[in-house]
Amino acid sequence: MNTWLTKWRMSNAIDDRGSFPPAVKTALAQSAELRQFAEDAAALELALTHSRPIPAASPALHASIMRAIRSPEPARACACPEYRSRLMPAAALALLLLSAFGAWRLTKRSEVISPATSMAVAGTALETGCQLVRAMPDTALSPLTNERLWLDRDLVRAREFLLASLP
Repeated sequence: MNTWLTKWRMSNAIDDRGSFPPAVKTALAQSAELRQFAEDAAALELALTHSRPIPAASPALHASIMRAIRSPEPARACACPEYRSRLMPAAALALLLLSAFGAWRLTKRSEVISPATSMAVAGTALETGCQLVRAMPDTALSPLTNERLWLDRDLVRAREFLLASLP
C-alpha cells in the first residue's frame, strides 16, 4: 500500500514537472522497485511529450469561428418544453404515489407479515392501481394508453402461463 501511494506521488510530481517530495526521495533511495518505476515513468513522460503532434489550425476554421461569433442570430431554444409537457401528468402521479408510499412506510410499525398476507396486500395494491387508472381523466393518461394495454396483455399472458404451470 505504501509503494502504491509513493508511486502515485511520483506520478503526480512527474505530471506537474516538479521535483519529488522529500518523503518520496527517501523511499526512492531505499527501494529498487520504486527506482525502476521512476525511470519507467520518466521515460514514458519523455516519449509522450516529444511525440506530441503540433496541431495546425486552418485559416478556414478560424474564419468560420469568427463568423459564428459575430453572427447576430441568437442561439436556438431547445425543443424540450413540448416533451416535458407530455410527461408532467405521469411524473406528478408518480411523485404523488411515491410520497404517499413513503409516508405510509414511516407511520407503519415493523411487523412480521405472513406470505398469505403479503399476497393479499399485493392484490389490493394491484386492484387499487386499476381503479385509479380507470378513475383518471383521459387527458392525463392518453400518452400511456398503449403502454397500459401492453402491460395488461403481459399480465394476462403471465397469469395464463402460471395457471398452465400448476399441477
